Amino acid sequence: MNQVKLLGNLIKPLIVAGIYKDESAALKAIIVDYIDKKIAEYDAIIRNFRGKYKRDFDAFTKDLTNSANMDAEDDWMEWKGAIEMRNSWLEAYQLSFHGKAA
Repeated sequence: MNQVKLLGNLIKPLIVAGIYKDESAALKAIIVDYIDKKIAEYDAIIRNFRGKYKRDFDAFTKDLTNSANMDAEDDWMEWKGAIEMRNSWLEAYQLSFHGKAA
């Protein structure tokens, strides 16, 4: 089964049930919802680190260069990754729906 047909078969019940008016609206809504959830997931990680260290990432990075330990370095990697992934999801949203990055 080709991908277009498979996608249509997955979305069709949502249209038949009256949840969405057509395939385009369904796909757009599903993608927006997924992207929103991914952004929220990374926002939560970022908030957690801001709360844990009582500073933003740049200040934490500066402090880390002066005195580092293994746990702080692990947190730095995870925090940096969360920031990068959040930015990637935001860019994907902009490209998908506005044709350009913010």
